[in-house]
Parts: sequence; C-alpha cells; structure tokens
Amino acid sequence: MLPESAAISGEAAVESAAPICDSLDFRSASAAGRRQHNDDACVVCVPQGAELRHRGALAVVADGVASAEAGGEAARAAVSGFLFDYYSTPETWPVKQAAARVLHSLNSWLYRQGGGGEIRQGWLTTFSAVIVKGSCAHLIHIGDSRIYRWRDDRLECLTRDHSRTLGPGRTFLSRALGMDAHVEVDYRCEELQAGDIYLLCSDGVHDYLPGEIIADILCDSGDAAAQALVDAAMSRGSADNLSAAVCRIQSVDTPSDDDILQHTRQLPFPPELRPGNRIDGFLILQELHASSRSQLYLARDTQNGELRVIKTPSINYCDDPAYIEHFVAEEWTGRRLDHPGIVRAFPPRAGRQFLYHVLEFVDGQNLRQWMQLHPRPSLQQVRDLIGQLVSALRRLQRMEIVHGDLKPENIMVGSDGRLKLIDLGGADGPGLREQQLLSDTAPPGSKNYAAPEYFFGDSPSHRADIFSLGVIAYELLTGDYPYRERFGSRHYQLKNYAGLRYVSACRHRDDIPDWIDAALQKACAPNPRNRYPALSEFVRDLESPRAEFLRRSEQPMMERNPLLFWQLVALLLLLTHLLHFL
Repeated sequence: MLPESAAISGEAAVESAAPICDSLDFRSASAAGRRQHNDDACVVCVPQGAELRHRGALAVVADGVASAEAGGEAARAAVSGFLFDYYSTPETWPVKQAAARVLHSLNSWLYRQGGGGEIRQGWLTTFSAVIVKGSCAHLIHIGDSRIYRWRDDRLECLTRDHSRTLGPGRTFLSRALGMDAHVEVDYRCEELQAGDIYLLCSDGVHDYLPGEIIADILCDSGDAAAQALVDAAMSRGSADNLSAAVCRIQSVDTPSDDDILQHTRQLPFPPELRPGNRIDGFLILQELHASSRSQLYLARDTQNGELRVIKTPSINYCDDPAYIEHFVAEEWTGRRLDHPGIVRAFPPRAGRQFLYHVLEFVDGQNLRQWMQLHPRPSLQQVRDLIGQLVSALRRLQRMEIVHGDLKPENIMVGSDGRLKLIDLGGADGPGLREQQLLSDTAPPGSKNYAAPEYFFGDSPSHRADIFSLGVIAYELLTGDYPYRERFGSRHYQLKNYAGLRYVSACRHRDDIPDWIDAALQKACAPNPRNRYPALSEFVRDLESPRAEFLRRSEQPMMERNPLLFWQLVALLLLLTHLLHFL
C-alpha cells in the first residue's frame, strides 16, 4: 500500500499534486506525447506529521529505456517500489542510507527480471529523486533524466547525464537501474533556501527546452509549471515521453535538535522491563528470553488486546554502533518479508520513545525444545520440518538475503506444528550491506551451525544457509553434529576446508540409508562449492535417492570411506597380533 499522500503520474497524460503543507508544494505531470505508450513514471509525495519529519517529502522521475522490452514496467516498478520501501525504512536511518539500501534492492530485482543485464530484454530505467527533509534536499540520480534548481534568478543543473556519445545524434546510457548487478548512484546533499525551486524532468523535456524557457516557466506558471513544461516541450517537437516534477520550497524551518541528532544517534535503549511495565502502549506480561545480546518479552497491545513479542537490545551494547545498526536493520528486513514461515515484524508506532521491535507472538516451543522431546524422529518427520524451513529460506533467497544464524533456537515450532524462522539479526545481503555505515566483522551465527566461510573471511552466499540447514537436518536425525571439530578457536586456525572430517550419520542410527547420509554430507560440505547450489535439490535428495548416491552405496567400503576402511584394517591387525601373543 502506497502512502496516502503520494500522487503518481504515468501511462496517460496526467498532472498530479501532492497534498500541500505550509512550506512545500510538490506537483508533477507526465504524458506519452507522440508515442503510443508512456514509458515514463513520476511521483510526488508530501506526507504529514511524523512521517514528514522523519522521512521527508519525495519527488521521483523515472524514464524507462526505450530499447529495452520492459522499460515502462521498469520505470513504474522503480517509482512505486522506491516510494513504498523508502517510507518503510526505520526512521532512525539517515536519508542517504535508507535510499541507498532501497535502491540497491530495487536494482537487484530489476536486474534479475531483465535476465542479467540483457539490454533488449532488460528492465532498465533512469531514476532521479529529490528528498526534502529538514533543511536539506537530498539528490539521488542515475541515468540521463535531470535535476535543476532555480535560486536567486539562476537556473542550475545539479546532475550530470550518465550517457556516452557514439556520433552525431547518437547516445547511449552508461548507467541505469537494472543494467548491472551493482548500481552506482550519484548522491549530493544541498542546503535549502526559501524560494528554491527544484525541477526533475526526463529527456523528453530537457532535450527540447533551453534553460531560458525552463526558467521563465518555473517563474511565471506557478502551480501549473509541471504541466506547462510538458506542454512546451511537446509544442517544440518532442518525440519522446515527457515527465516533470516541480518542488517549491516556500519556507525553511530551522532544524530542531531532534532533526540534527537523527543523523548521529539512534533512539535510546529501553530500561529493563518487568511485568506490569508499559512501553508505548504495550503492557509487559512476562520475560520470554534473555541473552547477552537481547531480551524478549510477551506483551499485550493495549489498543487491540492482541499478544505481541517485544524485542529489546541489550544494554551491554548501548555504546556499540555496529550492534545498533544491525538491530535497526533487522526490523527493516522483517517488515519487508511476508511469508508464513518467517515471524512477522510490525511497523513501529508513531512517536515511539525507545528502540525495540514489535514481533508476532508464536505459541509453541523452539526447535531445540522439540528435539529434546523427540530424540529419534522418523525420516518423514525430518523431511517435513526441513521442507518447511526450505520454503522460508526460499523467500529470503528471492530477496537476496542470507539468514546467517540458522540454529534450532532460532526456529519456532507452533502449536499447529508449523515452523517459523525468527531472529534476523544476523541477516546479510547486498541491500543490507550497501552504504552500511558500520560493520561487525564477527561471524553472525552459532559456532556449530555457521558455515566455515564465515570464519575464513570468505563472502557468504545462500549456500551458507544450506550448510546450516544440513547441520540441523543431521542433528534432528542423530542428536549430534556432523563434525568432531568444534568451531571456535581451533576452527579459526584452519587454513582450508580440508581440515574438517565428516562423521557418517549411519554411525549414529542404523536405519538411515546411505543415500540420505550422502545428501546430508553434500548439504553441509565444508567447501561451499561442493554443497547443493539450490535448496530444492537438497529436498529432492531427502525424498528419493539420486543415481550417484546409489552407486556410492554399492561401492566397496575402501572407496566409500577409505579412512574408515584403513582404521578397521589397523584394528584387525592389532587384534591379530594380540591373539598371536596370547
């Protein structure tokens, strides 16, 4: 759902105006012009109250690349996606950080939709935005649309075109959303002055209007300037789609202390909570869990009576900026995920006083407790549990997010038997790393479940979660870990993946087929290149054996497990010598 204060232009000839506040007036217009379809999209949004104070007002113009099959779809997806996701980011994030993370996620999605950068098949679009917050205008730009500013009787272009010239009248874009796996975005922050006018326009406007005409229209056309610019460019022969957004700064309020501090500190940590305490309309009922990193409380929402879980940061980390940033990012990640197998995170209440998360309450037990009650589950029970986890992990994978901390304690088993992933504090991905102000170099997961690449300093991928999933499946079946080595101080000293020796699950249970053991070994292979490339393959191999696993079970022990073979040979020789001396 888009903010009520948003006004989107695109498809047909449309003029839009965002609700006007005392200090800002944002208006836009867009038209297909002489083309059959409008591949431009633009939006203006001036929210009210706390949302305006924390996230600011927004204007965006996107011009879908004409040579791409889905340029128009890309422009509309970029505009609507940025509008929705930007206003969903935590209010404690600076504008640059929030915009960068949202744009990186959008770029990754567009890149995948377009088949990995194929121009003709691509979902490619330019993207230019102005975010007015406090006393600053934040400019975000990629492509050949432009952002102008009219100030003190002077028109100035504040962006540079990301295009290259091939010859007379021939240019091509060098940068666009969806063009590459990693996007490079121009950003600048400008101090506002009363009377400033910011103009965003596609090339269908600025290529056909000289600066003098643009300046005259901005000065003389008042509220109708956006539509007047589109009409003027069309009358001067524009053969392209045309879009313009005009942002008038009527007055600039002196930034409050709170506005300034939003860039330099987070919300304060809540005090230690006890049953009966209230925090922003939530009544604390009991403490569910406490660790060195966070606390979980069962609470009742006094507005609707529903049960919720309040997660608070540990006071041990009140002076650790990297920890705080991860805690804030966890909330943003949880709110973007919508899956029955992932615990739901609710938007924060307006005017909240402390830093905490509001989470869905799951009536049940964690998987560790379930394992203690079911020490020897059947193969089918394990298949069902792993299948549910895979469904949730696929949702994370589609969002290019690695959970990073899969372990039984972070998996809830509801009273209905359904699983839910919890605790996204270790989550990682391109959209979370982009423009991250601070980073925590410690491995995010529990030592016995975290993939070895975390400890070797290699960049983890979704195969790191497959490793953790394989360890969990192994432990469900055997009650033990697949490696004798305990990850930790010794693990940090290992120089390569060959330092870990897999222990066959068949040594713990004689009813585990060799092909199931082979699937477990492949899932939790130390080297990520030897693991399953896809979650679906692991699920399939747990259901039915692949041919190579069957051939492996038919091989002599010397070929299947040469180490075990020679250990048994040595043991037999030792027994033979002992019998000889007796």
